[in-house]
Amino acid sequence: MLSSLCHMLDMIWEEQLGIEVVYQWVQWLQSSSLSYLGFDNEIVLSKGDLTCVEDGGDNRACPDDAPPDLTIPRIIRYNDDKRHEAFLHGIHDCMICFSELPGVDFIKLPCHHFFCQKCMQTYCKMHVKEGTVVKLLCPDTKCEGVVPPNILKRLLGEDEFERWEGLLLQRTLDAMADVVYCPRCQTACLEDVGDEAVCSSCLFSFCTLCRERRHVGVECLSPEEKLIILERRQKSGQVKGDIQKVMDEVRSIKEILKDAKQCPRCKMAISKIEGCNKMTCWNCGRFFCYQCNAAISGYDHFKYVLFQ
Repeated sequence: MLSSLCHMLDMIWEEQLGIEVVYQWVQWLQSSSLSYLGFDNEIVLSKGDLTCVEDGGDNRACPDDAPPDLTIPRIIRYNDDKRHEAFLHGIHDCMICFSELPGVDFIKLPCHHFFCQKCMQTYCKMHVKEGTVVKLLCPDTKCEGVVPPNILKRLLGEDEFERWEGLLLQRTLDAMADVVYCPRCQTACLEDVGDEAVCSSCLFSFCTLCRERRHVGVECLSPEEKLIILERRQKSGQVKGDIQKVMDEVRSIKEILKDAKQCPRCKMAISKIEGCNKMTCWNCGRFFCYQCNAAISGYDHFKYVLFQ
C-alpha cells in the first residue's frame, strides 16, 4: 500500500522535473490518496508487519523507516531552516526606518515580524531606560507579541539587561495582590490573611497596614484610615476577594460609627437611644461620657462640664 503511494508520488515528480512538487504531493495526498487506495473515509499510516518485498518492493515503505510522527516534524524543521536561510540571504525593508538591508542585519521575532538590528536596539534601550518594560512588545502596532529574553540579551548591554530583569520582576511583584515590602530592608514579602507579614531577609514581623511591628489584638488604625489604605490598593488593582470582604466590613463599621461612639477602653461601638450622656459599655463595663467620649466613674464629670 505504501509502495503504491510512493509510486504515484514519483509519477507526479517525473511529470514536473525541476519544479517544486511538495505542494502538489500534499494536495494529491489530501484529495485523492484515499480513493486511489480504495478507501472511503480514512486510513491510519503506521508500521506494519509486511516486508519491503511483500509491500511492493519500495524501500521507502519498509517498516524500518521512521514513522510519520517522526518524519513530519523533521520535514517541518527542514522547511523552517531553509526559509530562515533564504531570509538571511535576501534583501528586506525595515518597517521602522524603511531601509533596505540584507537579512543578516535583521532581528526576527517569534511573531514573524522583523526589523533591522539598529532600530530594534534603539527601541529596546529606550524602553529599558524609561522603565516601561511592560510596553516592550513587537514594534508593529497591530501586534502584541513579546520580545523574548534571548533577543533582548543580544540587543542590550549587560547592565541594561540586568536593569530590564529587575524592572520586570518589580512590575510582576507590584501586580500581585498579596505582595508587600518590608519597611526595614524593602524585601518583597507575602501578606498573611490578618494583614501581617514576615520578612524572609531580616525576619522582621510587621503589620502590612501601618508598617510597624506586628501588634496582635491591638487595633493600629481607625476604620477611616484603614478604609483609605484599602481603597488605595483597590485603585491600583491590588485587591483580592478577602480584602474586598474586609473593605465591605470596614465600610459597615464606618456607617455605624456615624451614629455611635467608641468605648475608650475596648473601642466597642455604643449607640445612645435615650437617657443621659453617662454610658456603660456592655462589652467591658467601662463608664464614659457620650458627649466627649472621656472615661468617667460617676456624675461629677457632668457637673464640671455644666459649670464650664
